[in-house]
Amino acid sequence: MKKATTIDEIYSVFAPEKFLKPEDEEFYVDLYSKDLKRFIQALLINELPTKSFFIAGQSGNGKTTILNLLSTKYPKIDNKYEIIYMAGKEVFDYENIDIVDILLMMANKIVLTNPDLQSKYIKKFEELEAIKNGDLQKSTSTSKDNSEELKASAKLSLSAKFFSMIKASGDFSSSYRLNDTIREEARQIFKVQKKELITIINDLVLECKKINNKELLFIIDDLEKKDNTDKLFLEDLRSLDDIEVTKIITMPIHLRRTQTFQDKDIREFALKLHGFDGKKNEEDRELLKEVIDKRIEKKSLINETIIDRIIDLSGGNLRQLAKLIHFAASEASTFEAEKISEEELAYAKEHLERQLSSVVMLMRNFLKEINENKMPKEDNKDSLDNLGKAIKMGLVYAYFNGKIWYELNPLAKELIDSYDGKWKIF
Repeated sequence: MKKATTIDEIYSVFAPEKFLKPEDEEFYVDLYSKDLKRFIQALLINELPTKSFFIAGQSGNGKTTILNLLSTKYPKIDNKYEIIYMAGKEVFDYENIDIVDILLMMANKIVLTNPDLQSKYIKKFEELEAIKNGDLQKSTSTSKDNSEELKASAKLSLSAKFFSMIKASGDFSSSYRLNDTIREEARQIFKVQKKELITIINDLVLECKKINNKELLFIIDDLEKKDNTDKLFLEDLRSLDDIEVTKIITMPIHLRRTQTFQDKDIREFALKLHGFDGKKNEEDRELLKEVIDKRIEKKSLINETIIDRIIDLSGGNLRQLAKLIHFAASEASTFEAEKISEEELAYAKEHLERQLSSVVMLMRNFLKEINENKMPKEDNKDSLDNLGKAIKMGLVYAYFNGKIWYELNPLAKELIDSYDGKWKIF
């Protein structure tokens, strides 16, 4: 990535799907300086081998960039830990993720990081396969019911397929993702034998520590972006407490206030354009200006007034800021404009509002409730579900100021105002 000197290059460097990599360090802006330093120090002094740190924050606020640059920006982390990064969007491209899937992918990632462990890894699963098949064969031979016998035989066949997949490749993640039948069978096997799977992982962890002479730091990112993961976070992730590695897990921000996470170590990262009292936050606005400034070499391509308007419309969300500039640049390029002006920004705003409009209408009453109260009126499951949906769809942003409060995405708010006859002329 290089600094933009043309409209087309602005379009490229603000592509919303991009995140910074170690080689893009010159574009990095330390958005969460104090909170991040506290977090890094907690990682460095941590002595609990099963410790889990949870990262809470709005999708699009730069959490993935922070996690990708941990070892680059903070070499002491790299000195202490062997970092294993697991991106949910790459490993789990299906819905209804199960804790067994996560455990198996953790084992797979450890082996991929340390290929010398593959033979030991396969041997441990062969031992487990022998136990599993022995139980199934015993069940088949003692059954007096033909249907039960057929079920047990079918399970034996499926188990053979699952264990064959494990032994066939050092990286079984692709096969596992694409085969619903094997994935379901794995879940059935390890729901019963979860302790055995955890033991296998911990044995691999111990071997890995010996090889690298470092602790392991597992980063599990993107799970919070998947649908229907509330149960996973509220009930099932406790199994990870038995895995003897330090863990960083990004979590859904709407679960922050639930009882499950009351005693968890949660780190919050968010920019806000104003405080709970409505007072402008100039410091965070300047940080967002710096993000834009670092990516554009030729400043005449976009003036300060437009930049201020983009920041207002972003709500402090980095991804929405990038989308506004990206689509404004697309419009400028299409019609050969010399710079991004109000006309191009109006197009980008309208483009994003069209994407939001249908879901805004579906959740209009709930969104108006958030707009008026800065949080749901009721503290119940329906409100929590609605809040989770609204946050994941980018309709509501979560902010922190000693306490959590919620604001509408500025684009969602303008849509609701337009439906209520309060339309503001751009």
